[in-house]
Amino acid sequence: MAGNCLPPVNITGSGRPVLEPNEIECFFLSAVDLLCEDEPSTSFPHLKSGLLILTTHRLLWLPDSAASGGGAAGAVPLAAISHIYSVKKSLRSVFSSPRVRFQVSLSPEGRVTAVGSRSVVVTVVVRGKGDCDSFLAKFWENWRARAWEEAGSGSSNAAAAAETATTSSSGGIYSSDGTVRMVGVSGILRKEQEMWESTDRSLQEAFQDLNALMVCNVFAKRSSLFIWYNLSAACCPL
Repeated sequence: MAGNCLPPVNITGSGRPVLEPNEIECFFLSAVDLLCEDEPSTSFPHLKSGLLILTTHRLLWLPDSAASGGGAAGAVPLAAISHIYSVKKSLRSVFSSPRVRFQVSLSPEGRVTAVGSRSVVVTVVVRGKGDCDSFLAKFWENWRARAWEEAGSGSSNAAAAAETATTSSSGGIYSSDGTVRMVGVSGILRKEQEMWESTDRSLQEAFQDLNALMVCNVFAKRSSLFIWYNLSAACCPL
C-alpha cells in the first residue's frame, strides 16, 4: 500500500487497477507526483513519478513498477475531498510543472476518509506531458457529480450519517453551519483564494462605476455645449 494513509488499490496481472462497481476511468496523467504540503509529521506519503488515473469515484495513483508487481498503489476517494483549489496563472507557473491542489480529510489515525477530524492540502505535480487544464475541469466535474453516492446502500448511508454526527459533536473539520474550518496550510490557501476572488469582484465593480461616471461626464459636457450654443444664438442673433 502507498503508505499507511491511502486506501489500497488492487492491481490485475496486466497492471490494471481493479475498479469498484459502476466506477469508470475518465482521465490519465503520467509522471505525476502526489505530495502533501502540511506538516512533515503527517502520515500522507510523498509519492513520486507515477500514473494518476481519475475515475468517477477515486483518484488512483500507480507507481511505474505496478505493472510488474513490484510496487504498491493507493487511492484518494473523491468523497474524502472537501475542496479543490483553482489554478492561479502567473509568469512563474509558465516555467514550472503544472500543479493542482485539493483538500482531503484525515481520520484521527491519519488515514484518508470521507469524514475526518482534520484536513491536509495535497498537491498533484504533473512532470510529464499532459493537459492539466482538462484534467482539472474533469476533476471538478467528477467531484461535483458525486457518482459514488449512487452506489451506496441505505445501511452505509445511515452509518455515514452517524459518523458525521459524531465528528461534528467532537469538533471536526466542519463548523456548525456546514462549512469547512480554516485549518493549517489548507486554511491559509483557501483564505488567500477567497481574498483574491473578493479583490477581483471589487475591481470589477470599481471599473463599472468608473465607466458609468465617464458616460455621465460626456453627456454633461454635451449638454453644457448645447446650452451655451443656444444662449449665444439668442444673445447674438445673425
